[in-house]
Amino acid sequence: MPVFGEPSSDDLSSDPTQRTRWSYASSSDLPLPDEDATQPFCPRHAITLARLDTKAFGPHPMKASSATPHRDWHFGNLDYVLSRRDWCRACGLIANVILEDPSNSLLERKSAEIIACWIWDGVLDDSSSDMGTLRLRIAPEMVGWENLFEPFDLVPLAEDDSENKLFLGRRSDETRFDLGLVKRWISNCAEWHGGECLDTTPWQTLDLGVPFIRMVSLKELKLVETSCPSPYVALSYVWGSAPVFKTTRSNISDLMQQQGLPVSSLPQSIRDAMSLAQELGFEHIWIDSICIIQDSGDDKAQQLRMMDSIYTRANLTIVAAAGSHANAGIPGLQPGTRSRKQHQFRVSDALALVALHPDTHRSAAATTWNTRGWTYQELLLSKRCVYSFPDGSVSFQCSRAVWGEDYHAETPRLKRCAPMLDISLNRSWMSPGSVRERGAPTVHVRGTPYLHEYSRLVEAYTGRNMSYASDRLAGISGVLDVLRREFSLYFLHGLPEVLIHMALLWQPRNKLRRVPKDASTGLPLFPSWSWTGWTGPVGYEDWNAFNSMPELEDRAKRVMPFAKLAKMGPRGLEYLTPPTEVEASRSWSRIATPNDGICYVFGTDTHRYHSVPSMSSSAMLEQVNTSGQPPCLCLRTRKASFRLTNLILSPDFGKDDFPIEQRGRFGLSLPSPSAGDRPWLGTILLPVQYHAKMAQDHEFIVLSESYGFTRQEVAPATAGRMKPFEVYDVMMVRRVAGEELAQHRAQLGALGAEIGEQGWLDGRSIVERIGVGRMLKSAWSDDGDWEDFVLV
Repeated sequence: MPVFGEPSSDDLSSDPTQRTRWSYASSSDLPLPDEDATQPFCPRHAITLARLDTKAFGPHPMKASSATPHRDWHFGNLDYVLSRRDWCRACGLIANVILEDPSNSLLERKSAEIIACWIWDGVLDDSSSDMGTLRLRIAPEMVGWENLFEPFDLVPLAEDDSENKLFLGRRSDETRFDLGLVKRWISNCAEWHGGECLDTTPWQTLDLGVPFIRMVSLKELKLVETSCPSPYVALSYVWGSAPVFKTTRSNISDLMQQQGLPVSSLPQSIRDAMSLAQELGFEHIWIDSICIIQDSGDDKAQQLRMMDSIYTRANLTIVAAAGSHANAGIPGLQPGTRSRKQHQFRVSDALALVALHPDTHRSAAATTWNTRGWTYQELLLSKRCVYSFPDGSVSFQCSRAVWGEDYHAETPRLKRCAPMLDISLNRSWMSPGSVRERGAPTVHVRGTPYLHEYSRLVEAYTGRNMSYASDRLAGISGVLDVLRREFSLYFLHGLPEVLIHMALLWQPRNKLRRVPKDASTGLPLFPSWSWTGWTGPVGYEDWNAFNSMPELEDRAKRVMPFAKLAKMGPRGLEYLTPPTEVEASRSWSRIATPNDGICYVFGTDTHRYHSVPSMSSSAMLEQVNTSGQPPCLCLRTRKASFRLTNLILSPDFGKDDFPIEQRGRFGLSLPSPSAGDRPWLGTILLPVQYHAKMAQDHEFIVLSESYGFTRQEVAPATAGRMKPFEVYDVMMVRRVAGEELAQHRAQLGALGAEIGEQGWLDGRSIVERIGVGRMLKSAWSDDGDWEDFVLV
């Protein structure tokens, strides 16, 4: 029978969509037994967990609906669990796991309900089989309360003498991790996955235009330089506040001598990584602070040109994610360096259930390592990783599998298991669940246009923390190098040149501030028109969202060039124009992709989508330049002045996921002193301090023609009444003046002298970006002013 207050699957009003997977009770259920503290289970678990056997977890036939063969259960609220933890085996386990969670806010909400949801788990790669196993996920019930404690999973614990342990729990040592298991992960991956997870082809740094790579010799404890690297491990870790030993121009000679590396002076994370690499049978390790001369700009630039290859070609990356600084080490490597409890309880003589620790993805998401800028590209570029987490656990992830200490999933036939999936629970018919294959973290070059991949990567990267603003571009140079190589792209301060008109339209996702000044020039390190010129998270709009307007097949054409843009090149001003249809037709094929509309294919690989054809195949020979690029864009475009208002035409702007939307969204109107004479003309995102400047006129320039407004800019009903391309993409700018102008003119004048183009600055005003927005074309008079600008 239904537990009081819970919906019944027979009550159609409680489940109008008839999705009864979320129902916890049925009218056919037996009554709850009387409570008896002398029994091993409380009434709720006596009719649920206590009746399980190993067959309940499968394997079971998987239906197309993905529904599980069992109904989910309601386990009462936290107060119910805590009050019975001393005698009910199941309540005791649930309470112990929850109370170990660092988030103790749940204790303030003892009324929070706890549910148990059956989810699909292990599936083998066997076309003749549609069978899958199950696991039971324990989680908070309320939508919105998901973070009250970390959900955890129950699976049967494999007995030591059992023959088939696949997709069952594994006992783990509380004091240290099993080094032999880590070795088996590496060897299993090499044997089962081959070149998909590791390219064993010898490579040379000379092919990348770099004379050598430095590595630490673990036998000789010194730095070595080689152009033909032997198998090695790469380290990904957090520097943080701990002192980090660095290679400098003054100590490089000593470090290259036998036993020249002062091991005792190294942070614990580096020492432990060296020990682990040696235990795993490797003779060399690459560590950024030691293998790059940290006070040499030339050496940094040279070695960073290989960042893509350094991590991609590493035989293994050790991810030291156990703490917030370099002295956190790798707990569990040595006996007694971790205390990791494994909670379990026995249901019957034939079945014991064990609570699994968070999987690799969830464990990594909770670490400081996952918030750092440099580690993002290290994560994406690495093919095989061994993770070390704060609780002393370790796990393994490659292109084909995710393996952990407390769960048997090692098999060459593995298709997927729960740690490889993003699973949203069914909490009600209003919040149906979903399952999505997560995939290994990587730069996607197949099956997605580079426009969308670039946007995704920039948003994820800029949302991370970077200790030094000067690393803003260098910290993602390896990732951009993959896009450069795979799609023949060339980048201008991090923006793809072939899509420059679209790339200029990045928007803040939270508070931004300008990067600090370069001591040698007195000017900001990077230009204002690129996201590299600011610190803080940025992003791009969803190019597949049309806000009630007709869908545009060719996504890249939703932004049409208007301003005439040019960059400074070796031949003077080089104008940036996208390839014409005629040029594209010569060697490119247009295809209709299922999710992204019209894209372009070069050659026969129909899974490599180009958002627009590359301008020149010679770009493949270009390296991503992290320094020395001209800091300016030249453009000829229209200008006008407008004012900011509080008038917003979209009800969604304050509901957006991005905090900047709460107070940073402004309306735009005519520069009229009378508020009644200022109709809504557009909208823009700006820092909140511009609320104090709403009585001033602000200068805008036109960048491009836009297909229409987004959901945050106008309501769908309004957008649906508009015609395509009635809108301009505009940039609010600040004219540079005084001493700052003199500094810019001196820097740009020297640039002109270098390329032999004297007087190119004459008649051009120097401006900085303040923000980017959209305006109705009708706001701009037909006889508007045109001007030549230098955007710095």
